[in-house]
Amino acid sequence: MRYCSLDLEMCGLNPDTCDILEMGAVLDDLENPLPLEELPRFHCYFLPMSEGNTFKGEPYALSMHPKIFLRIDKREAPYSYLSPRKMGNSFKTFLLRNGYEEERGKVYINAAGKNFANCDLNFLNKQTDLDKHVYIRHTILDPGILYMEKDDKTIPGLGKCLARAGFDDTVAHTAVEDALDVVKLIRYKFLDKEGL
Repeated sequence: MRYCSLDLEMCGLNPDTCDILEMGAVLDDLENPLPLEELPRFHCYFLPMSEGNTFKGEPYALSMHPKIFLRIDKREAPYSYLSPRKMGNSFKTFLLRNGYEEERGKVYINAAGKNFANCDLNFLNKQTDLDKHVYIRHTILDPGILYMEKDDKTIPGLGKCLARAGFDDTVAHTAVEDALDVVKLIRYKFLDKEGL
């Protein structure tokens, strides 16, 4: 199965009151796995949508991302900086360059991501133009379900999943690194250890 692991870094958890800062995506194909370091990656930082060139968010979430804010402020190379309302075509172009095909004006993808269906996708739908260019299929793979244990009261978070798979449980809270951790977790369950 070919899928796209997606992750966002946001200024909080409410897409009505908090902005997206960063998007990362890693493409994987379980039938033809490349080494992790060779997987195609998409990355961009988002420019502020608010008047006055400011980001809206919650104090705790804002405090987690000082490096991201500095990069956005300085527009440091080699990173991409996009308006959230204009990123969809850039992501679609990335997918087309990496073997996806266009159907009825959009690229259709299988998506994976930790809490992506319940959180990140809401931000993408409310704050970006992604749905004009990319169709994310309704069934989204969250690796938490793969790492549940019978006594868990909730689906485990990314750090706990990493620990249960035997990886370092440090969560980077940067979009590409977190998307890559999801790929590692999926591969750990479905491929032999050589695929990691």
